[in-house]
Amino acid sequence: MKRLLRQIINSARSPADRDTNSIVSNTYRPIIRTYFGVTAAYYALMTLAHFWWFSGTALSMIAAASTTACIFISVSWYALRKQLSVGKLELLTGTTNLLVLINVLVALHLEYAEAKLIYFIMMAIVFGFASVTIRQALISIAGAILGLFYTLITHDPSLLVTYGFISFAASLCTVSITSMLRRAIGLAVAARHEAEIGLDEAQSLGETMRQRSLSDSLTGLPNRRAFFEILKGYKTADGPSNNAWLILLDLDGFKAVNDVHGHIMGDELLKAVADRLSGYCGSAAHLSRMGGDEFNIILPTRAKAYDVELWCQQLLPQISKVYNIEGRLIQISGSIGCTEITANETETQSIRNADYALLHAKRNGKNRVVVFSDEHEKDALESFRIEKALRAADFASELELLFQPQFDLGQNKIVRVEALARWNSPTIGEIGPDRFIKVAEESGLIANITLAVLKKALATLKSWDHPFPLSINLSGNDLMADQTIGQIIQQVKDSELSAALLEFEVTETAMMADTQKASANLFRLSELGHPIALDDFGTGYSNFNYLRTLPINKLKIDRSFIENLGDPMTEKILHSLVGMALTLRVECLLEGIENELQLVMAKRAGVQSVQGYLCGMPMTAKELIAFFETNDKTEEWQQTA
Repeated sequence: MKRLLRQIINSARSPADRDTNSIVSNTYRPIIRTYFGVTAAYYALMTLAHFWWFSGTALSMIAAASTTACIFISVSWYALRKQLSVGKLELLTGTTNLLVLINVLVALHLEYAEAKLIYFIMMAIVFGFASVTIRQALISIAGAILGLFYTLITHDPSLLVTYGFISFAASLCTVSITSMLRRAIGLAVAARHEAEIGLDEAQSLGETMRQRSLSDSLTGLPNRRAFFEILKGYKTADGPSNNAWLILLDLDGFKAVNDVHGHIMGDELLKAVADRLSGYCGSAAHLSRMGGDEFNIILPTRAKAYDVELWCQQLLPQISKVYNIEGRLIQISGSIGCTEITANETETQSIRNADYALLHAKRNGKNRVVVFSDEHEKDALESFRIEKALRAADFASELELLFQPQFDLGQNKIVRVEALARWNSPTIGEIGPDRFIKVAEESGLIANITLAVLKKALATLKSWDHPFPLSINLSGNDLMADQTIGQIIQQVKDSELSAALLEFEVTETAMMADTQKASANLFRLSELGHPIALDDFGTGYSNFNYLRTLPINKLKIDRSFIENLGDPMTEKILHSLVGMALTLRVECLLEGIENELQLVMAKRAGVQSVQGYLCGMPMTAKELIAFFETNDKTEEWQQTA
């Protein structure tokens, strides 16, 4: 602060200090401009007055002096509209002071009067206050005093001593006051300068922090927050609405990279993917990382859906090229969902549409592009309607259980029934299980349905005189949630029923999200005595090494394998699947048995048990009891065999 103050006060000694000179210039410019304005106005009036008081040569001399002063000072006043350097301010002020002094000398030369000597004392004071620097103040004050002495010597030397003391006192006071005034101004300027520096640093830091807050720390790409700021710009009234497409990209197989190679390798892979995406998008699109292995692209274009899809299709090979990460070759792919950004949709709706398209790409084989269409929009609206109803549903009263028998071909009897949930919403009516189960899984509400179904199933078992084994489906979300599995275990424990009565069915695809977590929870159930069935067997991975590590008691072969009985490969494939079950030493059940021909093929393939409309339609608990009491299926099935 002190060093800065010295620079400001002694700015004339440090012309190289541009910042300090600029501060001094900005501070004194309004003061000097006011001085110039008042002085120019004064001499304009005095020029007119001279024509009243003088004539002839005297008028020429005094009018020339005052007019010159008026014009120069007016021009200087106008020039001070803009910032000038301290040197230029000194030059203009010094010249103005000199012109004022000349006007006073000319006036006294033409008409001397002792009373007019006070002008020199007034000039000394004004010059001192109106000077930019102390140096200029001293020079200007000295000029005024010299002018006084010159006038006294010329007109009245007897007054030299008297006015000498007066001028000395006036000069001393002026210099003292001027010094203190400049020191005060200097302190204020120094404080202001320091505050401005602090403000600049704070703004710079704030901008740095803002940029960091908008950047992904791993890849350096704009992050989720930056993405929403950009997207918002395309949704505003004055933004380029209908001129852009929203593209969501999710990596396929990235989790496996983390599981096999570790998260550090996964991070390096994300950086490499980000580099490829940046190279492909260039300046033509806004690329950001939403988090995890998901990237977002906003593509400003008026192109139609076909052209955007082609642009995305050409991006997929760039992603799927082999990556060399620290000497290891890694290959992944990407799935893309995109939608046009429109002004009549909210940001949330645009993201939901693109996400819906991405989900379709994932479900239909991955490594593909899906553009959100009118059909998707209709399906999405229906899903939203179902999700809204699910969130408000009272499953205890709205869910109904139906039961479908499973028939053992060796024992010629029904050995278990599968519990099937049916939902009749009071707001949207009856919804098929394939629809509401899917929406419940996507929205994270499936656990509520699973627990409600289990509760009803346990109550049904307890209501029967002789509890019959039941099979209940578990979703992938249930398997991933330790808390849900814990609640399932607790419900069974509270029912005091044997765990062997409750079989849990899972699918291979449901476990692929996190096989380690899914396996751990399956073992929790199996160790308590619950049989485990693998549903839709043959439609997933069906990897022997993968299956033999799971606590599986039953393989349920999907109905799709007997849909085309005329195909000679049907029975061969069925034999191979049954053979895998035998190798694993687990029960094999074939789903979808709806006629005698399918039943014959099932027996020829060596299937142990079957399920389908031929065995029994899904029915209520009362209908199931009546089915047991009135139908002896043994003889009929033996004859079929």
